[in-house]
Amino acid sequence: MKKKKLSKQQLRKKQKIENKRFNRILIVSFVLLIVATVSVLTFYTYGCDTRFLYHKWAWYGKEIPGEWACMNGNNLTMHKSSKVAYNKKAYYFCSQECFNHLTKHFAEVAMVPDAFSGDSINKADALIGLKEKGKPELAYFKNQQTFKKYYE
Repeated sequence: MKKKKLSKQQLRKKQKIENKRFNRILIVSFVLLIVATVSVLTFYTYGCDTRFLYHKWAWYGKEIPGEWACMNGNNLTMHKSSKVAYNKKAYYFCSQECFNHLTKHFAEVAMVPDAFSGDSINKADALIGLKEKGKPELAYFKNQQTFKKYYE
């Protein structure tokens, strides 16, 4: 079988179509590369902020690990807090100033009312949760029952 020879005009038309297809693929690939690069750099640069935002929403109704709380300010922290033993109990603080405030005002800082029942409890013995979804303010609970009832 003989192949049909294409005229110059048909050959140019075919080449134009192939060039358009190649250019389209090249542009789409380049745009995807730029979007991927910007996304990676954004999450690398704002990783702590992104994780903090996620924690404020996802941890509502769940027990929060103490290492993500500052027990002096009663707030969720962006970074893990330092664990400090004071009066044979473990407390978590975001800075040395917060710890110094606890040592000076122990009765005011270490004791807090249960968010559901109102009973006075020590923060080191309490379960930690969020007061509101999307807000960093913490609530302390005496036991699992009051914790569950608060979020119902």
